[in-house]
Amino acid sequence: MTLPTAPILIVDDQASKRLALAAALEVLEQPIVFAGSGEEALRLLLKGDFAVILLDVRMPGMDGFETASLIRSRPQSESTPIIFVTAYDRAETELLGGYRLGAVDFIFAPVQSEILRAKVGVFVDLHLKTLSLQSQERQLRAFEAQRAQQAQTQLRRESQRARQERDKLSRALDQLADPVFITDRAGTIEYVNPAFETVTGYRRDQALGRRPDLLKSGVHDDAFYADMWTTLARGDTYRGEVVNRRQDGTLYTEEKTLTPLKDPRGNITHFVSTGRDITDRKHMEQELQALTVSLEARVQERTAQLQDMNAELEAFAYSVSHDLRTPLRHIASFADLLHRKAGHELSERSLGYLQTIQEATHRMDRLILGLLDFARTSRQDLDLRPVDLTALVREVIRELPPEDQSDRVRWNVQQLPVVQGDLTALRQVFVNLLSNALKYSCHREEVVIDIWATHQDHEHAVHIRDNGVGFDMAYANKLFGIFKRLHGNSFEGVGVGLSNVKRLVTRQGGRVWAEGREGEGATFSFALPDRERPLELEPVGEVGSETV
Repeated sequence: MTLPTAPILIVDDQASKRLALAAALEVLEQPIVFAGSGEEALRLLLKGDFAVILLDVRMPGMDGFETASLIRSRPQSESTPIIFVTAYDRAETELLGGYRLGAVDFIFAPVQSEILRAKVGVFVDLHLKTLSLQSQERQLRAFEAQRAQQAQTQLRRESQRARQERDKLSRALDQLADPVFITDRAGTIEYVNPAFETVTGYRRDQALGRRPDLLKSGVHDDAFYADMWTTLARGDTYRGEVVNRRQDGTLYTEEKTLTPLKDPRGNITHFVSTGRDITDRKHMEQELQALTVSLEARVQERTAQLQDMNAELEAFAYSVSHDLRTPLRHIASFADLLHRKAGHELSERSLGYLQTIQEATHRMDRLILGLLDFARTSRQDLDLRPVDLTALVREVIRELPPEDQSDRVRWNVQQLPVVQGDLTALRQVFVNLLSNALKYSCHREEVVIDIWATHQDHEHAVHIRDNGVGFDMAYANKLFGIFKRLHGNSFEGVGVGLSNVKRLVTRQGGRVWAEGREGEGATFSFALPDRERPLELEPVGEVGSETV
């Protein structure tokens, strides 16, 4: 910061004396202004201030004392230091008069430069310090004014922001769909939102100034409300379901939250109640509970009916096993006896009729056996345990009839996993699927059956592919239905084997499916869930195939 200059004013009617005084003051490096008369000095004072004035006493026209008197009469110059320059012959009374006029000192001629510089330098330094203090004071006042303005601006902004926040909060409470009311520390209602009026039926003017007791329904006892207010008095938030009464007397259930508001010192000043009308939800819960009870009763009734039906099914199976098969065996026996005793006497057409009877009785017997076998699969209890499918498949292949063990049958069995399943049920699954693959591939010169497994989506899948007659995928949905056959009587069977496979697999939480093309073979697959990830056997040999 650059301080303003402090010029020295030398007033003397003689130019030589002015120059002599100026030469003595050059070392102070202060600007010097000259005035040849008192009038000129007064004109210069009108233009600016000076650090010190050297004023000659004896000047023609207006002497130094008169000039000093006029200088002191100006408010802006009343504190400017004035040093009179005079001769030693001045009377003491005259000097006293000069001091009364505002002189701070006298310089007597002949002037000694050191004394002049010392006296003037003191007042120059004092003036500079005064200017510096004034400048600092002005800067301080400006800074304080700026800070005050900034504080006032910040205060206005914060006040505006607070008003906006209050307005926002007020709008939020007014537009909230749930009822809200605020009470003071004593429990007197001071605010309710429009939702409170809608839910309770009390207008704002009817609720303000009253206590929340106006909503009491009589459903809750005094201990209920005592526990509520004890929680709030501790400064804790209360949450619970409260049954209240509207102005029209109807009851409603409210999911209520009561929160104490505290001042900066932690003292409770107000309580805020927010709630949600859950009357409809409570009614739905009651209806659902009643429906659940009704469903449980119906399930028990249905279970009893199913148990009765199962008992009737078992009775029917027994009847089929004994009552129906007995006359069927009689028909078959007498047909065979007739063929042996009188076959040579019958015509060719009659022998054809007799053969048809024999084949029909055999087919009927197989149908009955298949039906009994299908019924048994739904009654057998499952015993889930680890099952090594590779060992199981090889065992089933070894137990197949001798005609299925010929050299023209090639079994390609890859490593299969260990799964959690019922051993007896899985044995029957493989018996049916492998027998099925052999049956529909019997017309091939070489029968090739591939068996492999995959693992995906937390389940083990086993696939059995043959090179037999295949099937049309348009009828794939009929494959696993009971008594459903896609190839008519071209191949032996009654249409129960694949139905048993589906039932045995689905009872273990699995699924079955098939893919095929007519004349190009078929692939039958089933999948079981990967329960608790049982340990799998390490692959043996090449992954490609293994010939059994």
